[in-house]
Amino acid sequence: MPTDALPAPTSDVLSTLTSGLSAYGRLYGLPICPEQVRGILATLLRLYQPDRPALAVDQVAQQVLDGLSPEALKAAIVDRASSALAKAAHRWQQHLEQQMAGTITAYGQRYGPILTPETLRRAATAVAPLLEGDRPTTVAEVIGLVSHLVQTFDPEGAIAPAIDPAYLALAEKLAISLSQKTLEVAVGETIIAYVAKYAPTLTNIGSDLISTALSAVLKHQTDFSFDTQLAVVDEQLLIEQVSFQLNILRQSPAPSKATLAIAAEVNTAVGQYRREHNHQEGTVDVTTGLLSNDGLSVSSSWTSTRPLLASPPDGGDLR
Repeated sequence: MPTDALPAPTSDVLSTLTSGLSAYGRLYGLPICPEQVRGILATLLRLYQPDRPALAVDQVAQQVLDGLSPEALKAAIVDRASSALAKAAHRWQQHLEQQMAGTITAYGQRYGPILTPETLRRAATAVAPLLEGDRPTTVAEVIGLVSHLVQTFDPEGAIAPAIDPAYLALAEKLAISLSQKTLEVAVGETIIAYVAKYAPTLTNIGSDLISTALSAVLKHQTDFSFDTQLAVVDEQLLIEQVSFQLNILRQSPAPSKATLAIAAEVNTAVGQYRREHNHQEGTVDVTTGLLSNDGLSVSSSWTSTRPLLASPPDGGDLR
């Protein structure tokens, strides 16, 4: 999915972010990890310019981080406005960190997985699209949050605390998401293959396109090296995870031979849908995911007849 390089941040943005980060450091301390510092810069910019697109926020945060020096932070003027911005950024990050840690604590207690740094990273990344907030997070914020959690989370200390029921509900969603990971990866690769060959200018992956790719993968799953036949436990959750991976994290996994072949069928389905609906609704586009309030109005030529799993998953696959 194409992205455009941005010009250097304006002096106003640079000054505000430097002062805000300096205030943040004086109030709460700054992490050593560059990923976490970039996440803080992204949050500061999101709060300062809430209408700026998420991708632009991440690019500017990286540019500011690349040009940052200890001398610039020390020389930055910290006033009431920059302190207020730093406090707001800290509240926002604490809000997300609490939800992420609480969900993984509940997941650990309920399903008993072995939580190594790598499995923690995977679980935390899967938790990110489940978190509640008044705005979506950017990739820089997610990577910073995940890095912080991996660095600070204590699996042994997570055994004892009482768990908020809300986190237990999120933990179940996390377990379902992880149990669908193999299917999620196949769907993501199929979409990447479709975009690369048939829609190279597409920048945002709609939920309808994900649903269409999911149907295709389920129909042709024998073409993949899956150990077992896969069934969808929660289609909406899988769509959210794929959307998060492709639209927020901007991941572009290399498509396999199987997904390259299936991408052609996805393109056929997209073309058929457009022909059937354009005369009814104008220029309807299946790739946008905006055909209905839930974005799931596509009627694909493939319908999976596999039954949904009746019992909850065993905690998913963290491998």
